[in-house]
Amino acid sequence: MRNYIFRAFLAILALAWASCQKDNQRFVYDKLNTVSIKTADSSFVITQLDTLSIQTQLTESMPSGDSYTYEWKAYMVGEDAVILSDKKDLKVAVKLSPGSYDLIYTVTSVKTGISSFMLYPLTVNGAFYEGWLVAANQDGKARLSFIRANDSVFFSPAEDVNKTTYPGKAVGVSAGITSIYANLALVMFFTDQGVYRFNADDFIQNGTTADIFPEPKQFTASCAYAMNKIPYDQYIVADGGLYAGIGPVFYPQDVLKPYSERLTGDYTLFPVVINSATSVTLFYDNKYRRFMSVPLGGRMLSPVSATPGAGFNMADVGKKMIGWSYGTQSVISSDEIYFIMQDDAGIRYLYSLNGATPALNQQIGNSPDIEKATAFAASGVVKHLYYAADNKIYLYDILANSSKMVYTFPDGVKIKDLKMLSLTSKRIVVATNTGTAGEVYYFDLDNLGDIINHTYVKKFTGFGEIINLSYRSAN
Repeated sequence: MRNYIFRAFLAILALAWASCQKDNQRFVYDKLNTVSIKTADSSFVITQLDTLSIQTQLTESMPSGDSYTYEWKAYMVGEDAVILSDKKDLKVAVKLSPGSYDLIYTVTSVKTGISSFMLYPLTVNGAFYEGWLVAANQDGKARLSFIRANDSVFFSPAEDVNKTTYPGKAVGVSAGITSIYANLALVMFFTDQGVYRFNADDFIQNGTTADIFPEPKQFTASCAYAMNKIPYDQYIVADGGLYAGIGPVFYPQDVLKPYSERLTGDYTLFPVVINSATSVTLFYDNKYRRFMSVPLGGRMLSPVSATPGAGFNMADVGKKMIGWSYGTQSVISSDEIYFIMQDDAGIRYLYSLNGATPALNQQIGNSPDIEKATAFAASGVVKHLYYAADNKIYLYDILANSSKMVYTFPDGVKIKDLKMLSLTSKRIVVATNTGTAGEVYYFDLDNLGDIINHTYVKKFTGFGEIINLSYRSAN
C-alpha cells in the first residue's frame, strides 16, 4: 500500500513540474481588413415606381486590393426580404408595396468572407399616395386621371395598370380613405355602364359592378361614395338610392364584399354621405325635403326626428339641396358641414350642421349670380364659401352675408367643379371645360381669402371633358 501511495505522489510532482515549465508556443494574430460604409442620408423616403438612388463611400481599414460583393435588400416585418440590387451603389425603380421597411446594405469580402452591414429606415409611399382624381370623357370613353401632390400628372393610370379601357361616359369619381381607426384606401369610378373599384395606392382594379352591387346597375347622375366617421360602414348614393357595405373597423376582411340592396323606403337622396357625426350617418331626401339617418352597422334608412327650437327642423327643411361642402373638420369630434338649399321660388339659403345638430340657417344675400352657382367649396378656417357660376368665382363672406367676385376665366370657359384643399384651406382647385377640353387650376389664398396675385399658381391640361374632382388624401 505504501508503495502505491509513493508512486502516486511522484506522478503528481511530475505533473506539477511540467505545468511550471515555460510555454514556448507562439501564436500570430493578423489584423483583418474591414470596410466602413458612409452615405449622404441615414433614412430614405421614396414614391412607389420612382427611382431610388444611393451613392456609397466605402473605406477599408487596411487597403489590400480586395474585391467585394454587394447586396441591397428591403425587409418588412412579416414579409419575405426582397433583393433590390447587387451593385455597389443603388439605383433601382422601387416596386415595393407602400409601407415601412428596413433597407439592408451588405458588403462582403471575396477573400475572407467577412461582411459589413448598414441598416436604413425606408418609407415607400404609394405611387398615387395623395392628390386629385379627375373624372373625364375623352375620345369616346371614360377616363380617370390623377394629379399627384408633387404635381406629376397621370392621365390614365387605371388603364395603364390594368391593361384595359373603360367604355361609356364618366359619371364621377369618389375616394374613400381612412387610416385612423383602420386602413382602407379605395377609389370608385362611376360610368353610365357601371362602376369600377380600385386600390387607391396603385390603381389595381379590385371590383366591378357585379362585385359591388347585388344586381346589374348603370348610373345616370352624380354618385357619392364615403365611409361613416368611425368607418364601420361604407355607403354609395346612386341615382337617389342608398346602398350599404361593410367598413374596415371590425371586419376588414369583408370590405370588398357586395353591398346591400337599395335600402328600403320612399326617398330620393341628394348625392352626399353626411359623416359629420360619430354616432350616426345622415343623408338628405330631396323628394320630401328632410334629413334621414342610418345608425352604425344598420341597414335601415329612417327620417330624423323633429328638432323644434333648433336652427332649423331637420325633419321638415322644406327646401331642395343643391350643394354642400365641409367646413371645420376633426378626426375624433364632430365636423361642420354646409348645405346650399333652394326654395320653390329659386331663392338660395345656406344651412349647416355641427355634427348632427342644426346650426346655420340664412338666406344668401348680396351675392351676384348665386342663382346660377353650380359648385361650392367652404374654408375650414374662416367663415368663407366660394361658389362658381359660368366662368366666374365668387367669395361669399358668411358672417357679412355678402359676396364678391375674385376671379373670371375668359369667355367660353365653363367652371365644372370647385374644391377646397381642406388640409390647409389655403388653396381652391378648379376644373374647367372649354368645349370638350378640360383643365385644372390651383389658386392659393391669402389670410383674407382673396386669391394671391389674382391669378392661378398651377395649371394642368389634357384631361378631356371633366366631370368632377375628388381628393385622395394621404390618410
